[in-house]
Amino acid sequence: MATSTPRPADPNGRWNFSALVWHGVFFAAGAALADPSTALPAYVSLLTGSPVLVGLVTSLLLAGDVVPQLLFSRWVEARARKKGFLLAAVYSRALAWLLLGILTLLWAERGHGLLLATLLVLVAAFALGGSLGGVAFVDMVGKSVRAGLRGRFYASRQFLGGLAALAAGFLARAMLAMPALSFPRNYALLFVGAGVGLAVAGVGFLALREPAGAGARRPAVGVYLASLREHWRGDAALRSLVAVENIAGLHLMVLPFYVTLAQRRLGAGPEQVGTFIVLQIAGGALSNLLWGWLADRRGSPSVLRACLALGALVPVAALTLAHWAPGQYAFVFLLVGAAVNSRNLSFSNVLVDIAPPRVRPTYGGLVGTLTAPRLAFPLIGGALIAWIGYAPVFLAVALALLAALLRLGGATPLYASARRELRQDL
Repeated sequence: MATSTPRPADPNGRWNFSALVWHGVFFAAGAALADPSTALPAYVSLLTGSPVLVGLVTSLLLAGDVVPQLLFSRWVEARARKKGFLLAAVYSRALAWLLLGILTLLWAERGHGLLLATLLVLVAAFALGGSLGGVAFVDMVGKSVRAGLRGRFYASRQFLGGLAALAAGFLARAMLAMPALSFPRNYALLFVGAGVGLAVAGVGFLALREPAGAGARRPAVGVYLASLREHWRGDAALRSLVAVENIAGLHLMVLPFYVTLAQRRLGAGPEQVGTFIVLQIAGGALSNLLWGWLADRRGSPSVLRACLALGALVPVAALTLAHWAPGQYAFVFLLVGAAVNSRNLSFSNVLVDIAPPRVRPTYGGLVGTLTAPRLAFPLIGGALIAWIGYAPVFLAVALALLAALLRLGGATPLYASARRELRQDL
């Protein structure tokens, strides 16, 4: 009976595993100090008083982080080594936060117009750095962490990063509440702290011992676009991933509104909102222990199914608790944390599993670009809630995610491809 030849052990595997986890931990801490969904919108609102400008900055941040990935992938894929792209990404993002903090201190008294214009430029730079880093990161994980350990890797990053984010969240709350740090000094220090956190996170990329990849000449634009069509038409797993991720993105339609439901229907004040934030981070960090074990034992699509199941459960739980047990509503945010982290781990892991090694950056760019429509979901959700109320929108999202869960069966191309990759490395 024929036996398969085991893959040679990677002498740098454990080192690179630790270096990438280091990056994840300090990146999470820095991101928590200047969270794009809380701290940055609050800063813009205090600076300008305009909800339109708050939406503009948020949309710019989200779109710049995802849409250009396909443009970057053509450049990244041609290089055998991707470490330089990761360093450029993380330190450009760190510099953006540091400059925003320093300029807030220097220019806040001179007038907010100049500071706002600078803010838009720096947010765009931060987002573009994230887009570049996201493309290169997919390939780096694929080369540095074998498939049978990727679930544990992502779970370790998210669990330890969650603890770091929790500590940073308490620090941010204390800084914002200090009487001696009035606006804008409190936010300036938050942004400087975020920049320092990202700079320390970059040490993990500096320490990487990157395996050589299969670089190639950068193709002409026409040739590259033709290859994108070939990948799309020829890979059913890729098409399945894009479809499922867009459907799963419907959770963004209600994600920002669990807090507003508590504020408007249950009278939740700042203290309760702070509790919600802490519980969400804790739920995400603790759930990563389960997600890592599940991905390594059952394959990354099993975590994807859990993500869809939780996405369907949370809006129903929120409506139920708000109506029947308002005193227990905080429990919703433990589920939200688990759902968000299951989504982050599952889609990243599945993408690395299904992408052929030589074209991982292209796959990352394709998925990032083709799932860009989900960036509009929060705006759509807010408009629908204002029109027809919370319950119809929450229930519609739950039903859509439940339908996606039923569609993602064991025989789908996505499941088969990821499980094949897992068996090769176990």
